[in-house]
Amino acid sequence: MSVPHGFGRRASLLPFLFLLFLLLFVVHPSWTVLSRSVFVKGVPGLGNLRALLERPHLFRIVWQSVLVAGGVALCATALGACIAVTVFRTRLPLRGLFRAAAVLPLIIPGFVSSLSFLFLFGRNGLITYKLLKLDLAIYTWKSVFLIQVMDFATIAFLLVSASLLTMDGRPEDAARTLGASETEVFRTVTLPLLRPGLLASGILVFMRSMADFGTPLFLGGRFATLASASYSQLIGSYNLEMASAMNTLLLLICLVAFLLFRRAQAAGERTRQTAERPPEPFAFPRPLAALLWGASALFSAFVLMILGSVLLAAFTRHLGANFDLTALHFQNAFLRGWRGMLNTLLFASSAALLASLGGMTAAWFVVRRPGAASRALDLLATAPFAIPGTFLGVGYILAFNQPPIMLAGTWALVLILTVVRELPLGLRSGVSVLSRQDGSAEDAAATLGDGAFGAFFRIVLPLARPAMIATALHAFVATVQTVGALIFIVSPGTKLLSVDVFEAVYKGEIGTAAALSVVMLSLSAAGMAGILFLTRKKGAEPWIPRELASGRTL
Repeated sequence: MSVPHGFGRRASLLPFLFLLFLLLFVVHPSWTVLSRSVFVKGVPGLGNLRALLERPHLFRIVWQSVLVAGGVALCATALGACIAVTVFRTRLPLRGLFRAAAVLPLIIPGFVSSLSFLFLFGRNGLITYKLLKLDLAIYTWKSVFLIQVMDFATIAFLLVSASLLTMDGRPEDAARTLGASETEVFRTVTLPLLRPGLLASGILVFMRSMADFGTPLFLGGRFATLASASYSQLIGSYNLEMASAMNTLLLLICLVAFLLFRRAQAAGERTRQTAERPPEPFAFPRPLAALLWGASALFSAFVLMILGSVLLAAFTRHLGANFDLTALHFQNAFLRGWRGMLNTLLFASSAALLASLGGMTAAWFVVRRPGAASRALDLLATAPFAIPGTFLGVGYILAFNQPPIMLAGTWALVLILTVVRELPLGLRSGVSVLSRQDGSAEDAAATLGDGAFGAFFRIVLPLARPAMIATALHAFVATVQTVGALIFIVSPGTKLLSVDVFEAVYKGEIGTAAALSVVMLSLSAAGMAGILFLTRKKGAEPWIPRELASGRTL
């Protein structure tokens, strides 16, 4: 597409203003963490980084983080793929329930799942203590592993579902015509076509597990990961240099995984087919069908128990001891967290608007005005996707807590961080939509004197409305749930609902935490309902689930 004739100097400056913003709020805090990691007690040196690889108790944190994340990636990908195949490629019963349960974790933050896990399986848990009379030690890596698998299986479900929904059925029909059994068709035709999506899912889940600090902090006991240990180093010991070193190593691991993820995505794009003929449901042998159905049923039962336990704890006096209905927890929650609720609505709404509009604007420059500036813009706007939340949170508190830019404790810094975290999804969804659109209408508008801005607002934005709405809703939900990056920079005046829930859980205020969680789940559910409505529209299925799964905040 040619550059619009009405494109003036002000419009030409926009990419550079975007770049300046990203340099200031992505590169600058990242560089601050990296530079602080090579200091030991104020003296330049690699002592902290060497200690992470040489001291046994610190190196244990490194290898067990990678090992657990790898195991979670394998199991969550396998579980999510099983559910996706069951829902979209079989005629087994309860597929609608399985589909609903598979997307429910999108509205349940990890630390709320940890809270529910304690309700059900803790020392006074409904299942372990009340029903089975067991006293289990649940504060181990096994609990962290289980919760992360259940939380992140949704990512695999969405990515694999996107591949299944765009798959052409003709290769499978040809294999059946040649005499292949249903199992052989699935193994030799369907699985190879799903391989890029499975690989991308595994890598993405690995990154999410590495970046998760709430679950290890609540359920890990003595087990620690790089993310949770860096939080403890900063908040508990106030060792900024060791926290920076841990986050630097965490960033390096996530960057390697991100590069592999991009390669897997590119391979998936090359092998993606046009679904000229929808594939037929599989008639699997009874043992395999029972395995798929059983895995889906167990997952769904677990998710529903997690959600039910939060509701039960919020509306009863004491879960496990006194089941009398009460609104006392909600009264305490609103007295304690009303400011956080208002701040959450304000920040989430603002982040949704800015991330969707800013992401689409950046995507327009990337697609319609290729060049060095647009390539740099694409790189920097996508970078927050690969940067763990704890890394950015530490970077913001270090970079903007001193002159010349003093933003620590302000609403502006919280809003900027939420927008930066959601820009990658806005950009990628915008690029996905614009790359499929013909730019001739914009050229025609510019030729008729409408100008670049007129063409953008009159032609581009209306055509991209579904993508922008999906981005805005996802940004709203993610901001409501985010705690990993924001917990480092919030102040009493800018505290958010997710941070209130996190602190209540950490302090053992179970009823209040459950009531606050119900409010947060309600807000998340409202946003997710809008996303699910969009996925039901004709033509939305191929890209919305894939982009939303990829854009899940680390």
